[in-house]
Amino acid sequence: MSRTTELLCLGDELLIGLRANDHLTFIGKHLSDAGLPLTRSQEISDKREEIENAINDAWRRSDLVIMTGGLGPTEDDRTRESVAGALGVGLVHDLATEKKLHEFFRQRGYTMSQTNLKQCLILEGAEVLDNDRGTAPGQWFERDGKVLVLLPGPPQELRPLFTEQVLPRLAARGWTQGDDFTVRFRTSGVGESLLAERMESTLRDVRDSLDIAYCAHQGFVDVRLHPRTAAVDPTLLQDAKKLCQKELGIDYVGCGEPDLACLILKHLRSLDSDLAVAESCTGGLLSSRFTDIAGASKVFKGGVVCYRNEIKADWLDVPECLLEQHGAVSPEVAVAMASGIAEKMGTDYALSITGFAGPEGGNEPVGTIYLGYVSPVGMWSHKLIAPGSRPMIKARAVNASLDFMRRKLQKYATEDFLRCMCV
Repeated sequence: MSRTTELLCLGDELLIGLRANDHLTFIGKHLSDAGLPLTRSQEISDKREEIENAINDAWRRSDLVIMTGGLGPTEDDRTRESVAGALGVGLVHDLATEKKLHEFFRQRGYTMSQTNLKQCLILEGAEVLDNDRGTAPGQWFERDGKVLVLLPGPPQELRPLFTEQVLPRLAARGWTQGDDFTVRFRTSGVGESLLAERMESTLRDVRDSLDIAYCAHQGFVDVRLHPRTAAVDPTLLQDAKKLCQKELGIDYVGCGEPDLACLILKHLRSLDSDLAVAESCTGGLLSSRFTDIAGASKVFKGGVVCYRNEIKADWLDVPECLLEQHGAVSPEVAVAMASGIAEKMGTDYALSITGFAGPEGGNEPVGTIYLGYVSPVGMWSHKLIAPGSRPMIKARAVNASLDFMRRKLQKYATEDFLRCMCV
């Protein structure tokens, strides 16, 4: 049975551009993977009339309505009252929620303000979704075969509530599919249009059974294979993914949305090797990608942001003749930076980035990036042209450097590295 699913994201901050709607990305992906894709999504203001109108319309046309945000304790938050009014139900004070609120504040050494008791108001007939990471509980309301879910706005509260409580409830009602209903994999080094041509050719024999979707971002293109009906054999998806992997070769990064930094660290740890980085225009973003991973210190020794030429020369021993003859943004200097940081930190592997992030270039245009890579089997450089704004160029440069190293590791790979790709 096909069900309609709608997302209502509440908050004036979304409408005036103060915050991006990350809830749509998160909830939309999880529902799609579960075989229950969103039919509609919209942002609405905090005004009571707007909330009531949105709930009335959504409840009339959709089987599942999810509303995010607006469950706070302040007087100007009228979300609960607005939703109750639209559904024609009352609000009840939940004593169990009040008890948890008192305990939440007690454990943190705070005195609870009486205004927080507003968060104990639950739609009549709704089930409380306990929020262990905040003070506003979620709510699950069912009527006439339809479901309304209210979730708090902070991502650190919403996301675990959704994955740990909402999705299991939907699965228990038979509204979602298993984990094998959708296949995702990431590619690099091939543009979206060319990739689409290759995928259409590779999957031509099963094209009538599968939908193929593409999502390009910062140097990667993600591919999603989704059956057109629930009757499609799940093994068809896995066979299709294997065909794609074989066709793409080294342009196939891995299944799901693999973290390249994590992949690299796992491989280097299996080799009992270590890594250091030197970066100029990216200002520490490459180091951050590695240190975002728990346990990175077992492999990652450190990094240097060598923004000015004298730092490249004094700290990394980049020869001044290279800087004068070729410029700081050059393949020669990129390799010298990688070699210098490997020597300084005594590592087996090293990565470097140097480039023009804008708004002005130099001897080459804005967006010109050179990557350097040093390993026990050789050293290389790679040129990248990264269009876009300054932050976009920096982000793409970091992704490209990680993918550059992935390709070199894979070319000289052991079986351990290939297993890390989750193939």
